[in-house]
Amino acid sequence: MRGNPVGTWRRVMAAAAAAVGIILFLVSQSAAAAGNICRDTAPRSEAVTLLCGGIEKQDRGDHDGAISDFLRALELQPDLAEAHLMLGIDYFDKEDYALALAEYDQYLAVIPDNFHAWSNRAAAYLKSGNLVAARADIDRALALNPNDLQLLENRIVIAREADDLQTVIADCTWLIEHFPPEATCLMERGKALGAESRFAESLADLQRAVELEPTFDTYYFRGVTQYFLGHYEAAIEDFSQTLTLNPDFALAYLKRCSAQYRLQQYRAGLPDCDEFVRRRPDSYDGYYSRGILRSRAADQAGALADYRRAIELAGNPGELANAWYGVGIASERAGRKKEARDAFRRTIDIDPKYQLAREALARIGK
Repeated sequence: MRGNPVGTWRRVMAAAAAAVGIILFLVSQSAAAAGNICRDTAPRSEAVTLLCGGIEKQDRGDHDGAISDFLRALELQPDLAEAHLMLGIDYFDKEDYALALAEYDQYLAVIPDNFHAWSNRAAAYLKSGNLVAARADIDRALALNPNDLQLLENRIVIAREADDLQTVIADCTWLIEHFPPEATCLMERGKALGAESRFAESLADLQRAVELEPTFDTYYFRGVTQYFLGHYEAAIEDFSQTLTLNPDFALAYLKRCSAQYRLQQYRAGLPDCDEFVRRRPDSYDGYYSRGILRSRAADQAGALADYRRAIELAGNPGELANAWYGVGIASERAGRKKEARDAFRRTIDIDPKYQLAREALARIGK
């Protein structure tokens, strides 16, 4: 069967990162970012009083109340730049990133030397999907405050999303060398090393991550690395530990199913594929992987049903070609040569370079 049931390294890790959420992107706290304006014991103007009251509301989680105070403060004192910064934080927390960016723009136009504000705007750009602008802003923040722990963690997140593996590795390495190693940074570097096919180094990082924090996600990422190294028994152990700690982590069922496939333990892997399909009924990967195992376990009817569902869910030509090739193989094994020939031809129509489908047609005759 062409294709790896577990998927490519980058695809697997991207899905896992989305599900687990490795490093949280931090926005500066409002009181620290506002500076000393609210600590000043001198008499306050009405606008500053509103600003400080809004900060208190913001810290209590009353974003609507805080926004009202900040807007009123700006009506009274349009040059009160701190109110724009606080509004940016509130709009960010309310997930209105366009408004957050507009407020950060106004603040930074007046006060360009506040690294917190550059970091906050980078977060808003990241959430908006503008990775280039996010990277420019976090680099500006680091230029103002080099080697800051939080800023470096934020740049790691942006670099990871932009597939800038070298920055992820370099920044994680600096943090690991200068601060007590943390499992999150070790996992980030381990994933980036794996994406460069440096699997032994990746495993070393993820092993340390498990030792520091034996959580479901550290076991999971180590298991994926073991899988790509061909250590399938060890991968199964890690995925099993993942599921012991978090039975709802669906990806671990799929990966354990795939490791069983690599060990040719087809029937043993089917319950995990079944569970993944139950939890993710609209996922191509579940049906495609289960189709492979069912066909190998001599259940061609079940395999054909899975492959045809995978065809319906395919998200790109590569997935579609693989699923049609699966239909061809299962049909051939079931003795249905005409259906097999049709499926192999469909495969080649989608991907003319699909050599296994050409070989299959030659094998069963055109």
